[in-house]
Amino acid sequence: MRGSEGNACTLPFVTRVPCAAGLVFALAACQGKHEAGPSPSQSSANLATAPSAAVTASTSALPSPTPTTSLGAPSSPSPAPPASAASATPTAPYTADPKLYPWLADERDFPKPDASLEARFAVPPGYTRVKVEPGSFAAWLRGLPMAPEGTPVKSFDGKDTLAGDDDYLAGVVAIDTGNPDLQQSSDVIIRLHAEYHYARGDKDQITYLSATKLSMPFSRWERGQRLIPNGPNVFWVIKNKTGGEVDHAEFRRYLDAVFNWANSTSLAARSAPVAAEALVAGDFFLQSQEPNHVAVVLDIAEKPSGERVALLGQARNPAESIHVVRPGKATPWFSVRPPVPVLTPHSKALKWSDLRRMAAVTSPAETEK
Repeated sequence: MRGSEGNACTLPFVTRVPCAAGLVFALAACQGKHEAGPSPSQSSANLATAPSAAVTASTSALPSPTPTTSLGAPSSPSPAPPASAASATPTAPYTADPKLYPWLADERDFPKPDASLEARFAVPPGYTRVKVEPGSFAAWLRGLPMAPEGTPVKSFDGKDTLAGDDDYLAGVVAIDTGNPDLQQSSDVIIRLHAEYHYARGDKDQITYLSATKLSMPFSRWERGQRLIPNGPNVFWVIKNKTGGEVDHAEFRRYLDAVFNWANSTSLAARSAPVAAEALVAGDFFLQSQEPNHVAVVLDIAEKPSGERVALLGQARNPAESIHVVRPGKATPWFSVRPPVPVLTPHSKALKWSDLRRMAAVTSPAETEK
């Protein structure tokens, strides 16, 4: 029988106890040590109190000891399994799939992930995550790779803008910000939307508008065209007549060009209003008035009664890490109770009239104009 001290169960000294009672006392004490041994499901708090509870149970069971299994069913005493069998199986380290999250294979500067968004943020008691379609934008967002806990939010030039233990910071997404001050607040939804469709090969959906309403489809970039400014306007010009397939590093340069010319007004034109009851992950709150701000719904959980909570992602101006914001240290989840606005730190209250969704492109030829 295995115990915690030297991997052996030591029987107490019972020579002064009558034979039958002493034997029962000894067996009960040994059984108590076995039951007090740690298991993978016990927390550190439970482990701290387990030995004293086991001793109490063993002494009260002296008249008629009845050991039980972990499921509560009576059983006969049996030797403990070998230490190797009782130990927990080591958890494999988290590895994000660069086919789903292509920037992970780039040589840009970003924190290395150690968990997915779903694994990092457990739902509150009584809630369950809403069902999402496999391969959907909502499912993709749920699997976003997260930087290690305690990672600070950094600006494009490497300065900390939110400490890793900030009361209103839940976590940082393991994705690059870029060196220029380009990927600002309203660009967060463009970045996530574009990366999702790039990973799926849905390149027809990767098209956005400039502030002057110029279509900026990725397909033109692939053909060797580039965006060139002319005063307050921007135009496409041919830089490379051959064009052809481009890698993700080149795709990332295309996104920087989009960030440079898109703004909250052009984002409003590229998206459509959404009713509060139709809310899904991937929808976003767009505040187009100064100071402009976008908060992206990253995940949703609900109770059987219909009450919902959501995780929100954002970045601010100047450009900084995309991060998950929280209402306070108690929880990363925001209550979703339309028409009540969602109160968040660092921005005005999020009104349900500002809820939008990126519109699907049904006629790719239109984006070439």
